[in-house]
Amino acid sequence: MKSVVQILVESLVNLGVSHAFGIPGKSIAPLVLEFGNQDIEFILGRHESGSGFAAGGYALTNNNLGVVVATSGPGGTNLVTAAAHAKMNCLPVLFITGHQSAAEMGIPQCQDSSQFGIDLAEIMKPVTLFSTMVTRADTFPAILTYALREALTGRKGPVHLCIPFDVMISPVSEPHIHLPSRGTDFMATNLTEVVQRLKSARKPVILAGKGVVLSGAQEALAGFAERFQLPIVTTPGGKGSTHSSHPLYDGPLGLGGHRRAMDLLESGVDLLLVMGSRLSDTALAGLDRSHYPQQIIQFDITPEFMGGIVPAEFMPVLGDLRTTLEEILRLHPQEEPIPVHTATPAPYHDPLPILEFLSVAEVCQAVSDIIPENTTIFADDGAHGYHAVRWLDLKPGVKFFFDSYFASMANAIGMSIGAKFADRERNVICLTGDGCLFMLGSEISTCVAEQLPVIFIVINNGQLDMALKGMQQFTGRTDGTIFKQPLDVAAYAASMGANSAKCSTIDEFKQALKQALALNQPYVIDVIVDKEEIPSSLAREMKLD
Repeated sequence: MKSVVQILVESLVNLGVSHAFGIPGKSIAPLVLEFGNQDIEFILGRHESGSGFAAGGYALTNNNLGVVVATSGPGGTNLVTAAAHAKMNCLPVLFITGHQSAAEMGIPQCQDSSQFGIDLAEIMKPVTLFSTMVTRADTFPAILTYALREALTGRKGPVHLCIPFDVMISPVSEPHIHLPSRGTDFMATNLTEVVQRLKSARKPVILAGKGVVLSGAQEALAGFAERFQLPIVTTPGGKGSTHSSHPLYDGPLGLGGHRRAMDLLESGVDLLLVMGSRLSDTALAGLDRSHYPQQIIQFDITPEFMGGIVPAEFMPVLGDLRTTLEEILRLHPQEEPIPVHTATPAPYHDPLPILEFLSVAEVCQAVSDIIPENTTIFADDGAHGYHAVRWLDLKPGVKFFFDSYFASMANAIGMSIGAKFADRERNVICLTGDGCLFMLGSEISTCVAEQLPVIFIVINNGQLDMALKGMQQFTGRTDGTIFKQPLDVAAYAASMGANSAKCSTIDEFKQALKQALALNQPYVIDVIVDKEEIPSSLAREMKLD
């Protein structure tokens, strides 16, 4: 008979999982050893949170399950933020934690994760789609089947299994696992009404959110926009839904947004087609209620955040976005080619800011020009992320991911690592900041140990810029936002064995980025930028009364 860990790892292999991430310990040792027995490469992280983000980046890039493991107690609690990030970004990640012994529950145990200690299964419930402790080996096949189905179907997301040591090594007499079917995305059924409303609208516009990126619907979105000649604007998280040079693209809206997109929304839009967006405050920041559209057609895979956000006549379209758009195009083919034109001839960008020192805007424009098309960029949370939303131009073939919703600092560091393991052929760039690097910068050591050629562009201004500028504008104070001892990023990277360069001019940065791309090794670029640059993230007000 096979043991629980043998069945678990065999199931992961059958799903096509090739890597798992985490930090081992006694309670999880049988699983880590079984990874080696069945040729799943275990990637030793430097912090459980970083490993959890890496599993998310792996899941996003592979469109498959990511796996992260941690020992009991603090190992498990260190995964909570990564699990929440995966839930809010619909990333299918299996979080596995250990526990000393199910047979001895109720007596004091080191790092107790049961209901007699910290109850890790309960802690993880709010930040996952499913969380439980497996207390009997004979129930494991059914529990794993359910967990995988929750993670990989419908609105995807993380699940958590806490498996005690003695259960892991216990045999299972009937080890059959029902793996979820792949490629069975469902589509909406009210597509005829969508097209009728669209054709009746006077000035319809597409608002593309992160759901376009998550569902891989970029090509279908472009086809839909071209078929019906619809201008596209993107939310901060929807950056990457279309390439920046598409003639129907009017730029980003909300935090990090551009005036051109705002002008379009303020010009009398009567129908807004919301695709894969929850219409959060970051998506609608700066848009006055007087300019809200009369009608909204909202495309999403589940109904939790459909309707009620914007006071307008509302129509839900429930289904997988890519599948739904492809079906609309099949039902309404283009009888003859329609010339794609841009509705707004104005240039996409304003002039770059004029500052005494290097600006993040200049850095983003240089990245846009230099990187090849087979590149994925992960932008971390902070002012630099919103600068990227505004100033980064995406060539066709360049992928971009930015979490403006849960907005966990340092998530992009781990996600970049996981993404590179998932696809060795694409260049991977992490655009992060000194504040993020203080949190999880030690994960660069993982890249060095594995000789993983991720390029880390670190925006360094010695402060938590987004928090500082927001507090400064709305309160006149900057308490707790300036690092009294700034980080020497280049020296920090070098101490971990990474190639590094320090830049304070745009020419130095361009040279370093070209060198990093050519070298194909872990590389950290320390970019010293102007402290006075105004981020594109001040549209949300902070009121203290």
